[in-house]
Amino acid sequence: MDTSQFAIAIMAAGKGTRLKSKRPKVLHEIGGRALLLHVIAAAKTVVPADHIYCIIGHESDRVRAAVASTGVQFVLQPEQRGTGHAMQVLKADFELSGAPLPKHLLVLSGDVPLIRPETIAQVRDVHLSEKAAMTILTAVPADPTGYGRVLRLTPEGPEVVAIVEQKSLTPDQLSAPEINSGIYCFRTHALFSKLDLLSTDNAHGEFYLTDVAAMLVADGERVVAVKAESVNEVLGANTIAEMMHLDAAMRLATAHRLMAAGVTIFRPETCVIDSEVTVAPDTVIEPYVQLLGATRIGSESRIRSYSDIQT
Repeated sequence: MDTSQFAIAIMAAGKGTRLKSKRPKVLHEIGGRALLLHVIAAAKTVVPADHIYCIIGHESDRVRAAVASTGVQFVLQPEQRGTGHAMQVLKADFELSGAPLPKHLLVLSGDVPLIRPETIAQVRDVHLSEKAAMTILTAVPADPTGYGRVLRLTPEGPEVVAIVEQKSLTPDQLSAPEINSGIYCFRTHALFSKLDLLSTDNAHGEFYLTDVAAMLVADGERVVAVKAESVNEVLGANTIAEMMHLDAAMRLATAHRLMAAGVTIFRPETCVIDSEVTVAPDTVIEPYVQLLGATRIGSESRIRSYSDIQT
């Protein structure tokens, strides 16, 4: 795979007002590190760091400082007017810099920290194999209320007709089960050619990136969808309670990963293990242990209950 043909944009400009916090949303932590750092880490398994563009806005200096060591590039969106506006700002940045456009652009959300590298790669691969102008990552949650819905041409086919936001759904569309994750892959020229046509004539008065799907379909372009393996990996967090749900899911996944590698963890649901912790095989971790930061545990160790180890 020629990674020079791909770039990744991560939308990280929002305030996250429902969190009731002064901290930028993407700097809230789960699994021991900021949401945005989890997304960047996943993105860096697919493209080099200098092909990753973080679109920042709210408290931009603070966000930039927190993730600058990753080597990603930054694009400033001083005024946040929706996801479509974020892409308009990115397009303007490319035009101003004169940098060559990547052939394809993956779009991720900085507040969706459970996204797996394998899923990002799957979106990329489906996009290429289907020769699509736009590929949408979807999921089917138990309750889709509140999410935009992806409407397919046929129930089993990959082709998409449109993405409809929750407030714009007709009564017949309310039962549509498949939600839009906000994660996409575009043929860059196809995307950029539609951005100036976006309108704010909608319930939120914003430029919706989702409107590009219907525009491309109307032009006879191919828009397809691929379902995520797990609903959890495409969920964001709008409240502290939702954030803690993601934290619990990530920590349990970390425990299962360690156990699959030969570590014995008694009562893993009681342990707090950060995502960057490494533990060698044949180690035993008793209940109610905390392993934080970038802690490294050697093989054949035994970590007693109520131990708190951090670096």
